[in-house]
Amino acid sequence: MEIETLLKNTWNIFQKDLVTYIIGALITIFGSIILITSAPLAYGLAHMAAKGTRGEKIEVTDVFAGFKLDKFIQSWLLFLIIMIPIFIGFLLLVIPGIIISIAFAIIFLYALPLMVVNGTGAVDSLKESLEMAKTNPQDTIILVVLVMVLNAIGSAIWIGTILTMPFTMLMLILALPMVTGAKPEMNVQDATASEV
Repeated sequence: MEIETLLKNTWNIFQKDLVTYIIGALITIFGSIILITSAPLAYGLAHMAAKGTRGEKIEVTDVFAGFKLDKFIQSWLLFLIIMIPIFIGFLLLVIPGIIISIAFAIIFLYALPLMVVNGTGAVDSLKESLEMAKTNPQDTIILVVLVMVLNAIGSAIWIGTILTMPFTMLMLILALPMVTGAKPEMNVQDATASEV
């Protein structure tokens, strides 16, 4: 995987609809204060990014795509499957929580993007993400580090998060065909596109 190309392509898509992505990130951040909305809003941000990668017009309302009943349930199922073991790890001690968090970041990096792009459920997305991580460990670790660094920089100043959150989601969706070895001319497909 060529990281420079991935970053360049991500930036080209991101800057075309910069304001919409920022508003989508703001809605996701502030909307996640109410815990019940966090998973579907994350799904919506991924949906917005998937549309952007296909060159479709994105709208602020795309961030609410996760509130359709099936998407709401699947996004929460995904969130719970990932977060419960991490929470238990932190209950045991900080170190197990950190280890579990890093391991889950690596093996489930692609789960949300796959759920949106392929229209699969939480369990199938997690299984596919695990297979991708096992098949492509080097690319996956590079992406995890890149996502962590970008989001750490964004978190260092609050305003940065509204830029890095949608940027890294775009990057992960664009990385899917690169990691799987799909041909470059293959477009990212979003199974929810026909529903919105």
